Amino acid sequence: MRFLLALVLSLFSVTWAFGQEIKGNWKFPSDIAVSGGKLFVVDGLNNRIAVYDLYGEHIADLKVKSPFGIYVERGILYVTSQEGKIYVMDEFGHIEKELEVEGRPIDVVKVGDKLFVSNGKTNTVDVYTLDGELIKRLGGKGSSPGSFVGIFLMDRSKDLLFVVDSINARVQEFSLDGEFVDAFGRFGIEEGELFRPKGVTYCNGVLLVSDAITGSVQAFNLQGGFLDVVAEGLYYPTALACGEGEVFVLEPLKKKVSTFRIQGVR
Repeated sequence: MRFLLALVLSLFSVTWAFGQEIKGNWKFPSDIAVSGGKLFVVDGLNNRIAVYDLYGEHIADLKVKSPFGIYVERGILYVTSQEGKIYVMDEFGHIEKELEVEGRPIDVVKVGDKLFVSNGKTNTVDVYTLDGELIKRLGGKGSSPGSFVGIFLMDRSKDLLFVVDSINARVQEFSLDGEFVDAFGRFGIEEGELFRPKGVTYCNGVLLVSDAITGSVQAFNLQGGFLDVVAEGLYYPTALACGEGEVFVLEPLKKKVSTFRIQGVR
């Protein structure tokens, strides 16, 4: 069944069109999220989450100490802090929980009653309860399947967790129970290859992966099969987000988020 799904998806390619640019007075922003008609930009050096509508109109600034990664679900924000914390807050900035976590938390994804946190110090995905109790660690430093060098941003689908393994030039997939499933990524600079992946997002049944060095965003099926180049010529693209028929791409050194509208599948 898995092989059949891969074969079917490989017959499709997605058509994209450039949309708009959203700019802000950010200092090396690190992550973005889209939810409820809003764009959330993690502006760590300004100690805030900058909030915009999807046309780029600034709505609010949510004060957070040294934020880096973000995940948003049903109006609740989960934000990693470089001070070794995860802030759980509503979309108006009211902090509901402040969880102490180990190492150097980079990104966070909520899965049911658990938080999956990429840890830059240990090169692991650390699994916590919603009260901040460490349950287990996935991976560790290395190049074998399930290990990481340069662990970075994450995303999830209904059934899988996707983790950027930047220095190993690949994306790794885990079940939502924390079991290693698969990894994909062939090192290089050609289409379908990854040199220094930074961001990943699940969007309309495909995976989008940004590459900071090649300046591209590429689409893959869930088995790692190359589908299409979504965007190229970008300047150090990192974080990605998908929402309301658009893909949002963070270019931190340009202090902007570029959007690409999904035209459909042919």
